[in-house]
Amino acid sequence: MAHNHFPIYLLLLLPKTTHIILNCIKLFLLFFVSFNCLGQDGLLPIDTRKQVYYSDLVNTDKTKDELYKIAQNWVTRKFGNYDIAVTFQDAAAGKLVINSYVPVKHSLYDHIRFDLTIICKDNNYQASIEKLDGIAQTRSPKRLGPSENDAIAEKSMAVKTETNRKKKQGSELLLQKQQADNDQVNAAMYKLLASLKEFISEQ
Repeated sequence: MAHNHFPIYLLLLLPKTTHIILNCIKLFLLFFVSFNCLGQDGLLPIDTRKQVYYSDLVNTDKTKDELYKIAQNWVTRKFGNYDIAVTFQDAAAGKLVINSYVPVKHSLYDHIRFDLTIICKDNNYQASIEKLDGIAQTRSPKRLGPSENDAIAEKSMAVKTETNRKKKQGSELLLQKQQADNDQVNAAMYKLLASLKEFISEQ
């Protein structure tokens, strides 16, 4: 009588495979929730200094020195040339400051330049992004800020108050375009923070 034998080695792989799958799911949910909570209305997150600001405080089981070394490795993998990307580093303080840029699907800009600060401590790290500049070959760099959100408010008001149907449709298209631009910036920044978190969790 024939017997079907389940490969024993597959059982050994299950815990590790399940752990990887669960980590991927958690990272996806974190990115999805963050993006939808802060970016679904087309607004950029503005702090008390009237600057665009993204931040992620993450608890881990790693020491400050371990996190600092991992963050350095991530910078090299993400941006290529470590010495060009990093503008400040202090191993004793566990602090890295990166100035670089990422591509973005935007009606005005090809890339977004930013400052990313990573501060490592025992059992946690904080990554924050600020000083965003829109960059394109055809225009001078522009610092992103409250004016991008003000444009949303102005266009929203135009949609609500416009009585001419054709003009109203035009206003709606302009509003959607502005919201889409801001959403693309948000998506690029949250993706960057998620990339760092995923890299650290895999080490």
